[in-house]
Amino acid sequence: MRLLLFSPHPDDIAIAMGGFASMLAHGDAEGVTVVLATDGSESLIPSNVLEKHGWLPTMTPVDQRALRGRIRVEEAREEIARLGFPRDSVHLLTRQRWAADHRTAPADLHPDLSLRDVAKFIPGPVDGEALAEFREIIGDDALCFAPDPNDRLLMHRIVTDLVVHACDASRLITYECLSTIEPTGRQFLFAFGEELMAPKRHAILAHESMIERRRQFGGYSNPGTEGYDEIVRRRNSALAIANGCELPFAERYGFPA
Repeated sequence: MRLLLFSPHPDDIAIAMGGFASMLAHGDAEGVTVVLATDGSESLIPSNVLEKHGWLPTMTPVDQRALRGRIRVEEAREEIARLGFPRDSVHLLTRQRWAADHRTAPADLHPDLSLRDVAKFIPGPVDGEALAEFREIIGDDALCFAPDPNDRLLMHRIVTDLVVHACDASRLITYECLSTIEPTGRQFLFAFGEELMAPKRHAILAHESMIERRRQFGGYSNPGTEGYDEIVRRRNSALAIANGCELPFAERYGFPA
């Protein structure tokens, strides 16, 4: 069975399921593809990172977006390589119909108003062509991994919604992101040790643009500048302890209810 790891943003696989993914890469799994739903071209990338990649003040807005997209997709390829997959295992979807200049409609907000779509992403029209692309890549035989549907980032929710509409729910496993509100469905834990935590942290650190952004500006949802790798490591450790795992780290997954 083919395995498709859907990543709404270029760094979601390493942050959310890097341990499990690294196990897949070093095991007997074949046909694993990381599907990027967006290229990250709307990301806030610090000027010092842009300049390293050839940014010039004379660039048009279109060229600047293209540069940001190239930076983030290349970082995603490096992320996947550090997890143990071939760099060409990354597949970028062509339907980049997402707008970053609107806030989420109030009706789409979680009832707890302290949880908001802090990334300010709202999807463009999810039309038949977008769904058709998801159906084409999933086909009749792929097992899909996508974010838990109860996530505070709208981009995460809409990608999972498209996966759900494109395949039978029995072929979907959800992973818990840092922005998951409360996991849904039947859950299971994947416990792992330092041998998988090390490549997971190394893969997260491949995203230099996002780490530098956090260092300079803090996170979307809080002003802290602690590195993503440390946040993830602490969270994975706490999840293992809370569930009595013998191994020091754990990730949480679920099957749709």
